[in-house]
Amino acid sequence: MALHNIPVTIVTGFLGAGKTTLVNNLLAQCGDAYIGIIVNEFGEVGIDSQLIVADEQPLIEITNGCVCCTVRKDLTAAVDELLQRAGRPVDRLIIETSGLADPAPVLQSFLADAALLERVELESVVTVADACHVLLHIDDDIVREQIAFADVIVLNKIEMASPQELARLERELRRLNPAAHLIRTEHAQVSAAELLGTKRFSLPHVLSIEPDLLDGEEHDHEHDTSIGSCCIETDGALDPERFNRWMSQLVQREGAQLMRTKGVLRLHGEARQFHFHSVHMLLDARPGRRWRPDEPRRNRLVFIGRDLAVDALREGFLNCLVSQSERVP
Repeated sequence: MALHNIPVTIVTGFLGAGKTTLVNNLLAQCGDAYIGIIVNEFGEVGIDSQLIVADEQPLIEITNGCVCCTVRKDLTAAVDELLQRAGRPVDRLIIETSGLADPAPVLQSFLADAALLERVELESVVTVADACHVLLHIDDDIVREQIAFADVIVLNKIEMASPQELARLERELRRLNPAAHLIRTEHAQVSAAELLGTKRFSLPHVLSIEPDLLDGEEHDHEHDTSIGSCCIETDGALDPERFNRWMSQLVQREGAQLMRTKGVLRLHGEARQFHFHSVHMLLDARPGRRWRPDEPRRNRLVFIGRDLAVDALREGFLNCLVSQSERVP
C-alpha cells in the first residue's frame, strides 16, 4: 500500500522578518487540520514556541543553535518524535528555522534521509523578507541563500517602504531568485490557500544552486561568528513605564548592534502575558494570552546581535522590576 506522504513547508527568513507571525496566521486559517510544528531558535532559551498559537497542535522546539549546523541532527529526530507522539495522523508539517539558518543543509537533511522521505514530502520553502531591513543584510551569505532557495518569497512589512523602495527591493530579490512566487503583504497576512497545498519544491532548482547537495558530504557554510545571543530569564513583575523607557533608549543607542529582541514578559498588575519584539530600532509590543493558573510567571527576554554587552543588558532589565517596597500591600 502506498504511503501517504505528509507535506512539509519550511519557513525561513532573516531575524525579525515575521516568520512566527506568518506561521500563526496560517494556523488560524487551517481549521481542523492537524498540523505539526517544529520551531528552531538560535538562542539557548526558546521564545517562539510561546508565541505560536498552537494549543491543539503538536509542537517541538529546537534551541541552542541553528538546524543547519549545530543542532542539525536534531531536526530529523524532531520530525520522528513529533510524528510518533502526535496521537493521530498529522496533516502537515511546518518547520520554522532560526533567522540565521542556511536552508541548504536543512534541505539536505531531508533529501538524504530515505526513511524520512517515505513519510514526508517537501512541498515548498517559504522565505519571509522584511521590506524594512532586508537590503541592510542583503550582502550576508545566509540572507542570500535564504532568498535563492525560496519557492515562495513573502515580502513582508511593505507598509514601511515607499513604492520606489519596493520596486528596488523586488529587483534585488528577482536578481537572486527570478523563479520564486512573490507575495507582498503587511503583518505577514497571507492566504493559506495561496501558500499551502501546492507543491512548488523543485529538486532541479536546488541542484542548480548547489550541485553537490546530494553527494553525501555535509553542506559547507559559515555563520557570522560576530553574532551572538543572550537570554534574561527571571521572576518578578516589570514596571511598564520603566521597561518601555529603558528599551526605547536602548534601541536608540544600540539599535545597529541589536538585530533582534523578543520576549514574553510579566507586567505588574497585568493578568496577561506581554509580548515584546524589536528589529534594530523598530519596536512592537502587545498583550498576549492570560497566564494560566498553574504556569510560572517568568520573564524571558532574548537579545540577538553583535557585541552584546550582556552584563549591562541584564542590569538594565533587572532595574525595571518592581521592588518589594513598590508593591501595593
